[in-house]
Amino acid sequence: MKNNIPRIYIKENLDVNHIYSLSRDNIHYIKNVLRMKHQDVIEIFNGTNNIFLAKIIFISIEKIQIKIFKNQLKKTESPVNIHLGQVISKHDKIDSIIEKSIQMGVNKITPLFSEYCNIQKKFFNTSHKIQRWNKIIISTCQQCNRNIIPKIKTPENIFSWCQKNKKNDMKIIFHPTSYTTINQLTQSKKYIRIIIGPEGGFSKYEIKKIVEYGFTAIKLGPRILKTETAAIAAISAIQIKFGDFMM
Repeated sequence: MKNNIPRIYIKENLDVNHIYSLSRDNIHYIKNVLRMKHQDVIEIFNGTNNIFLAKIIFISIEKIQIKIFKNQLKKTESPVNIHLGQVISKHDKIDSIIEKSIQMGVNKITPLFSEYCNIQKKFFNTSHKIQRWNKIIISTCQQCNRNIIPKIKTPENIFSWCQKNKKNDMKIIFHPTSYTTINQLTQSKKYIRIIIGPEGGFSKYEIKKIVEYGFTAIKLGPRILKTETAAIAAISAIQIKFGDFMM
């Protein structure tokens, strides 16, 4: 199978030899972005470890139908399950963080409110943001060959998120004043929760409380990183140490 076959996401159970009508968004994508034609082949993923190959059997201005002719198992998920707690930033930086972290294998993201995030929860349009973030996640999975759709959780207060940690999770906060590095973490864990702060960093009180909730403070290096850089650097370090990034 060629790697350049276009991919779309369909949220339903799929079967070989069945015919499916596509959604309005997928019709727009196939016709106007991919410029595909009748009998062209497309790859479908539906949030499972299976992918499906289908042919376009009907195409018109308002309707596209496809017929699935093959399915196969295709696992692309990392062996380590990463839950990113990312403090919300202004200017849509979190959109970029979500996109890049999904490419790098994060399984779940919870946007967080903190003391220095400069975002007031009462003025935050949660439903609109969740809808936007889910579209980013699906589009990113479409591009990077992930078949399992990562979850975006409802934004919450940083301490309430920290309190929900499970005992079998490895819990990490990345902070430049720590003396511990990720290479000093020897115990491998399947589930890892990481927390990344905003542009202004964490307050001393927040650091104290987060560590009390069982998080280990880890230093990535001698330089101060922007929040969007810190998230990507942290995920990369975890995937190299515990996941499927190859050096």
